[in-house]
Amino acid sequence: MSFLEELEQNKDSAEQESNAKSPRQLWESCFKYFKHFVSILQKYKSTYQSKFNFIFLNLISESLITGPFELKRTQDNNDLKLEVTFTTQLKNTVTIKRKDQRSAELLRAKLSKDRILSSVKTDKDNNFYTELNQTIPSIFRLILKEDKDFYIQYKNLNNSANRSIKLPIEKINQDYMDELAKYILGKNPSLYTESISNKEISKIRSKIELEKQLKAKREEKLKEIAEAERIQAEIIKANTLKEKTKRYIKFKSKTLKDKILNKIKDFNSK
Repeated sequence: MSFLEELEQNKDSAEQESNAKSPRQLWESCFKYFKHFVSILQKYKSTYQSKFNFIFLNLISESLITGPFELKRTQDNNDLKLEVTFTTQLKNTVTIKRKDQRSAELLRAKLSKDRILSSVKTDKDNNFYTELNQTIPSIFRLILKEDKDFYIQYKNLNNSANRSIKLPIEKINQDYMDELAKYILGKNPSLYTESISNKEISKIRSKIELEKQLKAKREEKLKEIAEAERIQAEIIKANTLKEKTKRYIKFKSKTLKDKILNKIKDFNSK
Protein backbone atom coordinates (compact mmCIF):
# COMPACT_ATOMS: atom_id res chain seq x y z
CA MET A 1 0.00 0.00 0.00
CA SER A 2 1.45 3.39 -1.00
CA PHE A 3 1.77 6.31 1.35
CA LEU A 4 -0.92 8.27 -0.48
CA GLU A 5 -3.31 5.35 -0.12
CA GLU A 6 -2.62 5.27 3.61
CA LEU A 7 -3.05 9.03 3.77
CA GLU A 8 -6.42 8.89 2.02
CA GLN A 9 -7.38 5.52 3.53
CA ASN A 10 -8.09 4.27 0.06
CA LYS A 11 -7.51 0.53 -0.50
CA ASP A 12 -7.45 0.72 -4.28
CA SER A 13 -4.16 -0.54 -5.70
CA ALA A 14 -1.83 2.08 -7.18
CA GLU A 15 -0.44 1.86 -10.66
CA GLN A 16 3.32 1.16 -10.66
CA GLU A 17 5.64 3.38 -12.71
CA SER A 18 7.54 1.84 -15.59
CA ASN A 19 11.34 1.99 -15.61
CA ALA A 20 11.20 2.19 -19.39
CA LYS A 21 9.76 5.70 -19.35
CA SER A 22 11.76 8.68 -20.60
CA PRO A 23 12.86 11.36 -18.07
CA ARG A 24 10.07 13.63 -19.32
CA GLN A 25 7.48 10.89 -18.88
CA LEU A 26 8.85 10.13 -15.40
CA TRP A 27 8.54 13.79 -14.45
CA GLU A 28 4.96 13.86 -15.70
CA SER A 29 4.24 10.82 -13.52
CA CYS A 30 5.79 12.64 -10.57
CA PHE A 31 3.62 15.65 -11.26
CA LYS A 32 0.55 13.43 -11.35
CA TYR A 33 1.65 11.89 -8.04
CA PHE A 34 2.11 15.24 -6.29
CA LYS A 35 -1.10 16.59 -7.77
CA HIS A 36 -2.88 13.69 -6.10
CA PHE A 37 -0.85 14.23 -2.91
CA VAL A 38 -1.76 17.93 -2.68
CA SER A 39 -5.42 17.27 -3.50
CA ILE A 40 -5.62 14.90 -0.50
CA LEU A 41 -4.01 17.49 1.77
CA GLN A 42 -6.40 20.17 0.52
CA LYS A 43 -9.39 17.87 0.91
CA TYR A 44 -8.81 16.86 4.53
CA LYS A 45 -7.17 20.12 5.73
CA SER A 46 -5.26 18.23 8.39
CA THR A 47 -2.14 19.34 10.23
CA TYR A 48 0.90 17.10 10.72
CA GLN A 49 3.22 16.94 13.70
CA SER A 50 6.83 17.74 12.88
CA LYS A 51 10.02 19.27 14.24
CA PHE A 52 11.87 22.24 12.78
CA ASN A 53 15.65 22.31 13.10
CA PHE A 54 17.26 25.77 13.14
CA ILE A 55 20.61 24.33 12.11
CA PHE A 56 22.88 27.36 12.61
CA LEU A 57 21.30 28.02 16.02
CA ASN A 58 21.59 24.36 17.09
CA LEU A 59 17.92 24.55 18.07
CA ILE A 60 15.01 22.17 17.39
CA SER A 61 11.42 23.36 17.87
CA GLU A 62 8.15 21.43 17.86
CA SER A 63 6.06 22.43 14.83
CA LEU A 64 3.05 21.66 12.65
CA ILE A 65 2.90 21.20 8.88
CA THR A 66 -0.24 22.98 7.78
CA GLY A 67 -1.97 24.59 4.80
CA PRO A 68 -2.74 26.24 2.61
CA PHE A 69 -1.13 23.53 0.44
CA GLU A 70 -0.57 24.60 -3.16
CA LEU A 71 0.93 22.93 -6.23
CA LYS A 72 2.38 24.93 -9.11
CA ARG A 73 3.79 23.72 -12.42
CA THR A 74 6.20 25.87 -14.46
CA GLN A 75 8.49 25.46 -17.46
CA ASP A 76 11.59 27.54 -18.15
CA ASN A 77 13.27 26.70 -21.47
CA ASN A 78 13.96 22.96 -21.14
CA ASP A 79 13.49 22.84 -17.36
CA LEU A 80 10.28 21.48 -15.86
CA LYS A 81 9.48 22.36 -12.28
CA LEU A 82 6.77 21.35 -9.85
CA GLU A 83 6.53 23.30 -6.61
CA VAL A 84 4.62 22.42 -3.46
CA THR A 85 4.17 25.27 -0.97
CA PHE A 86 2.71 25.11 2.53
CA THR A 87 3.27 26.49 6.02
CA THR A 88 5.36 25.36 8.97
CA GLN A 89 3.85 26.61 12.22
CA LEU A 90 6.03 26.67 15.33
CA LYS A 91 4.12 25.46 18.37
CA ASN A 92 5.97 27.69 20.81
CA THR A 93 7.51 31.14 20.68
CA VAL A 94 11.24 30.92 19.99
CA THR A 95 13.54 33.61 21.38
CA ILE A 96 17.30 33.87 21.07
CA LYS A 97 19.19 36.04 23.55
CA ARG A 98 21.85 38.34 22.07
CA LYS A 99 24.59 40.33 23.75
CA ASP A 100 23.52 43.68 22.25
CA GLN A 101 21.17 45.31 19.74
CA ARG A 102 23.61 45.02 16.83
CA SER A 103 23.96 41.26 17.37
CA ALA A 104 20.16 40.89 17.55
CA GLU A 105 19.71 42.90 14.33
CA LEU A 106 22.34 40.84 12.51
CA LEU A 107 20.51 37.64 13.47
CA ARG A 108 17.21 39.13 12.31
CA ALA A 109 18.79 40.00 8.94
CA LYS A 110 20.24 36.50 8.53
CA LEU A 111 16.89 34.90 9.31
CA SER A 112 15.18 37.22 6.83
CA LYS A 113 17.46 35.97 4.03
CA ASP A 114 16.13 32.47 4.79
CA ARG A 115 12.55 33.79 4.64
CA ILE A 116 12.15 33.44 8.40
CA LEU A 117 10.70 36.62 9.87
CA SER A 118 11.67 37.84 13.33
CA SER A 119 11.77 40.97 15.46
CA VAL A 120 14.24 42.48 17.90
CA LYS A 121 12.93 43.04 21.44
CA THR A 122 14.15 43.78 24.95
CA ASP A 123 13.14 42.22 28.26
CA LYS A 124 12.40 44.01 31.55
CA ASP A 125 16.14 44.23 32.24
CA ASN A 126 16.81 45.79 28.80
CA ASN A 127 18.54 42.65 27.52
CA PHE A 128 18.21 42.24 23.75
CA TYR A 129 16.78 39.16 22.08
CA THR A 130 15.44 38.10 18.69
CA GLU A 131 11.93 36.64 18.62
CA LEU A 132 11.00 34.42 15.66
CA ASN A 133 7.71 34.64 13.82
CA GLN A 134 5.89 31.35 14.43
CA THR A 135 4.77 31.08 10.78
CA ILE A 136 7.45 29.92 8.32
CA PRO A 137 6.79 29.51 4.56
CA SER A 138 8.09 26.15 3.26
CA ILE A 139 8.80 25.06 -0.31
CA PHE A 140 9.49 21.72 -2.02
CA ARG A 141 10.46 21.48 -5.70
CA LEU A 142 11.10 18.61 -8.11
CA ILE A 143 12.93 19.78 -11.23
CA LEU A 144 13.84 18.10 -14.52
CA LYS A 145 16.75 20.00 -16.08
CA GLU A 146 17.43 19.80 -19.81
CA ASP A 147 15.08 16.81 -20.04
CA LYS A 148 17.64 14.54 -18.40
CA ASP A 149 18.66 15.41 -14.78
CA PHE A 150 16.35 15.33 -11.77
CA TYR A 151 16.83 17.63 -8.79
CA ILE A 152 14.90 18.26 -5.63
CA GLN A 153 15.11 21.61 -3.90
CA TYR A 154 13.66 22.63 -0.58
CA LYS A 155 13.54 25.75 1.55
CA ASN A 156 12.65 25.68 5.24
CA LEU A 157 11.38 22.14 4.97
CA ASN A 158 11.81 20.56 8.44
CA ASN A 159 14.98 22.65 8.86
CA SER A 160 16.43 26.06 8.06
CA ALA A 161 18.61 24.75 5.23
CA ASN A 162 18.04 25.63 1.58
CA ARG A 163 19.27 22.65 -0.42
CA SER A 164 19.45 21.34 -3.97
CA ILE A 165 20.06 17.60 -4.40
CA LYS A 166 20.54 15.68 -7.63
CA LEU A 167 18.55 12.44 -7.80
CA PRO A 168 19.67 9.39 -9.78
CA ILE A 169 17.05 8.53 -12.38
CA GLU A 170 16.58 5.09 -10.80
CA LYS A 171 15.10 6.82 -7.77
CA ILE A 172 12.30 8.35 -9.80
CA ASN A 173 9.62 5.83 -8.93
CA GLN A 174 6.54 5.65 -6.75
CA ASP A 175 8.33 4.14 -3.76
CA TYR A 176 10.73 7.07 -3.61
CA MET A 177 7.93 9.59 -4.18
CA ASP A 178 6.25 8.03 -1.13
CA GLU A 179 9.43 8.71 0.85
CA LEU A 180 9.47 12.32 -0.36
CA ALA A 181 5.80 12.79 0.53
CA LYS A 182 6.46 11.46 4.03
CA TYR A 183 9.47 13.75 4.35
CA ILE A 184 7.37 16.79 3.42
CA LEU A 185 4.91 15.95 6.20
CA GLY A 186 7.63 15.36 8.79
CA LYS A 187 7.10 11.59 8.82
CA ASN A 188 10.51 10.69 7.39
CA PRO A 189 12.95 13.23 8.91
CA SER A 190 16.05 11.08 8.39
CA LEU A 191 15.68 11.03 4.57
CA TYR A 192 17.92 14.07 4.14
CA THR A 193 19.61 14.25 7.52
CA GLU A 194 23.26 15.00 6.89
CA SER A 195 25.61 12.54 8.56
CA ILE A 196 29.19 13.57 9.38
CA SER A 197 31.92 10.96 9.29
CA ASN A 198 34.64 10.72 11.93
CA LYS A 199 37.12 11.97 9.35
CA GLU A 200 35.01 15.06 8.69
CA ILE A 201 34.58 15.62 12.43
CA SER A 202 38.38 15.46 12.84
CA LYS A 203 38.77 18.01 10.04
CA ILE A 204 36.28 20.34 11.70
CA ARG A 205 38.02 19.98 15.07
CA SER A 206 41.42 20.60 13.46
CA LYS A 207 40.05 23.70 11.76
CA ILE A 208 38.61 25.01 15.02
CA GLU A 209 41.91 24.33 16.82
CA LEU A 210 43.87 26.09 14.07
CA GLU A 211 41.54 29.09 14.26
CA LYS A 212 42.08 29.20 18.05
CA GLN A 213 45.86 29.15 17.57
CA LEU A 214 45.74 31.88 14.93
CA LYS A 215 43.48 33.98 17.16
CA ALA A 216 45.91 33.53 20.08
CA LYS A 217 48.84 34.58 17.87
CA ARG A 218 46.94 37.64 16.64
CA GLU A 219 46.10 38.64 20.20
CA GLU A 220 49.73 38.15 21.27
CA LYS A 221 50.92 40.27 18.35
CA LEU A 222 48.45 43.01 19.24
CA LYS A 223 49.71 42.94 22.82
CA GLU A 224 53.33 43.29 21.57
CA ILE A 225 52.34 46.22 19.35
CA ALA A 226 50.45 47.88 22.21
CA GLU A 227 53.44 47.42 24.54
CA ALA A 228 55.84 48.82 21.91
CA GLU A 229 53.58 51.83 21.41
CA ARG A 230 53.41 52.38 25.19
CA ILE A 231 57.22 52.29 25.50
CA GLN A 232 57.60 54.64 22.53
CA ALA A 233 55.13 57.07 24.07
CA GLU A 234 57.05 57.02 27.35
CA ILE A 235 60.32 57.65 25.50
CA ILE A 236 58.78 60.58 23.66
CA LYS A 237 57.36 61.90 26.91
CA ALA A 238 60.70 61.48 28.66
CA ASN A 239 62.58 63.15 25.81
CA THR A 240 60.11 66.02 25.83
CA LEU A 241 60.57 66.47 29.58
CA LYS A 242 64.34 66.29 29.16
CA GLU A 243 64.31 68.95 26.45
CA LYS A 244 62.11 71.19 28.59
CA THR A 245 64.51 70.71 31.52
CA LYS A 246 67.52 71.55 29.33
CA ARG A 247 65.84 74.68 28.01
CA TYR A 248 64.87 75.72 31.57
CA ILE A 249 68.44 75.20 32.89
CA LYS A 250 69.85 77.09 29.91
CA PHE A 251 67.42 79.94 30.52
CA LYS A 252 68.20 80.05 34.23
CA SER A 253 71.97 79.93 33.53
CA LYS A 254 71.69 82.84 31.13
CA THR A 255 69.59 84.80 33.64
CA LEU A 256 72.11 84.15 36.42
CA LYS A 257 75.00 85.04 34.11
CA ASP A 258 73.33 88.30 33.15
CA LYS A 259 72.77 89.15 36.80
CA ILE A 260 76.44 88.52 37.64
CA LEU A 261 77.65 90.62 34.70
CA ASN A 262 75.31 93.43 35.66
CA LYS A 263 76.65 93.38 39.24
CA ILE A 264 80.24 93.42 37.93
CA LYS A 265 79.41 96.42 35.75
CA ASP A 266 77.80 98.18 38.65
CA PHE A 267 80.85 97.49 40.82
CA ASN A 268 83.35 98.75 38.20
CA SER A 269 81.35 101.88 37.63
CA LYS A 270 81.66 102.94 41.29
